[in-house]
Amino acid sequence: MGEFVLMREDITPFGLPDLMLGNGTLGSAYKAAMRNGVTVAVKRMRDMNRVGRVEFEQHLLMLGELRHANILPPIGYHYRKEEKLIVSEYMPRGSLLYALHGDQSPNRLVLDWPARLRIAAGIARGIAFLHEKLGIPAGRLSGNILLNADLEPWLVDYGFFPLVNPTQAPQAMFAFWSPEGTTRGVVSPWSDVYCLGVVLLELVTGRFPSQYLATARGGTDVVHWSAAAVAEGGERDLVDSVMAAGGGEAAVRLLRVGVQCASAETECGPSMSKAAWMVEEIAGGGAS
Repeated sequence: MGEFVLMREDITPFGLPDLMLGNGTLGSAYKAAMRNGVTVAVKRMRDMNRVGRVEFEQHLLMLGELRHANILPPIGYHYRKEEKLIVSEYMPRGSLLYALHGDQSPNRLVLDWPARLRIAAGIARGIAFLHEKLGIPAGRLSGNILLNADLEPWLVDYGFFPLVNPTQAPQAMFAFWSPEGTTRGVVSPWSDVYCLGVVLLELVTGRFPSQYLATARGGTDVVHWSAAAVAEGGERDLVDSVMAAGGGEAAVRLLRVGVQCASAETECGPSMSKAAWMVEEIAGGGAS
């Protein structure tokens, strides 16, 4: 039986319960209560069975040392050859994916334009930080972006590229679904720019991107749909009706940035730092 390692002294051991929070490309997430009352999320990882203990532990400790306002670092882990668990703080609002597309109840969370603009800026800052610090594709999609009680975005499941079995990486990691990933089978820093672009388009339009589906069957092709609207000057028609009145010109500008980032011609798109700067500039200009 492998040892359970806690990376923070204020967290105490727990038992993994039956409550599943979600099932993603890298594994299943569970909600667990620590003995001191702290609620955490436990990710049971798939596709990492080939990684050795030393490599796994060193990589998790490195990720645990990252500090950024929009990055959710691991606080503990468990290693066995046949099973790996990664523990992080629990985010009560769930994922951005669920907030935008999953909850259809009458009391569902509705993200207005100020909230979406703040979320976009936080995501851009977080991805730019990971891009600089890790030097490996982060490959974010909205299911890997959690929201805290104040609707601030926190990026999770980042930095696992070196640990995932190479044969499973194209199926498990969104970065491989970028244009260069699908055509050449490789990923690069441009893959992060593409992933950011898709999330920005998702935030502005409110549509579920077909880019999140390996088969591309279902959802909306937000990349081509938005690019066509920009070319024809019809950007305002794509803004999510839930918050169209509040988005104004800022929503149109953010959609244009998303289109630039998600361009299939990587040499025509912005760098990650430039993309983050453009999003920050829109956010700094207010929500009008």
